[in-house]
Amino acid sequence: MSFTVPLLNLRLRLSFWFFALVVFALRLDRQILLWYIVLPVVVHELGHLVAVAFCRVGLREIHLSAASIRIVTRATAPTYRKELIIAAAGIAANLILALWLRFFAFQSLRTMLMIASNLAVAAFNLLPVGNLDGGKLAGLIFSRYLEPRAAHTANAILSFVVLVPLSCLAGLLLLRSENFTLAVICVYLIAVSIAEAFGNSA
Repeated sequence: MSFTVPLLNLRLRLSFWFFALVVFALRLDRQILLWYIVLPVVVHELGHLVAVAFCRVGLREIHLSAASIRIVTRATAPTYRKELIIAAAGIAANLILALWLRFFAFQSLRTMLMIASNLAVAAFNLLPVGNLDGGKLAGLIFSRYLEPRAAHTANAILSFVVLVPLSCLAGLLLLRSENFTLAVICVYLIAVSIAEAFGNSA
């Protein structure tokens, strides 16, 4: 689904998985949803958008999926340094908020949960897999020193190396404690990685 924001002349694309996440989230307790799920994700994505504005990169499209945001620029591609800043900005925003809460906010159980939520969002996006920020950062670094095909292969291998032990841990947690959260995350990351691998090879 896509539509244009008139005042900004910006096209917004929403994936099926974005709507699936919204439907799932609405089934949760609203207070938990607002403070411990939505806010860290919003802070993360705002970090990317602030970096885009700071780097003076014109926006043409924004693609929202269940776990990431993809930005399409209007004119020429951003420089290597600007791409690094934009890719790392979401993680940095979560870490900055977590540090601010740790040292300047009143320390309570809710504060600690918010800190943990921001750290969890930052750690998840730092994984060098698929279209997560970590995957984008790894891809940028590989492309800096390798040919495009070699960089793509190196990034795919890195994703595989990360996903294998993560999937084993998810299976262990599922068997021992019936905790399926990490298993669902791994299935999503594997699906995204496969889709990107086929998309880039086409």
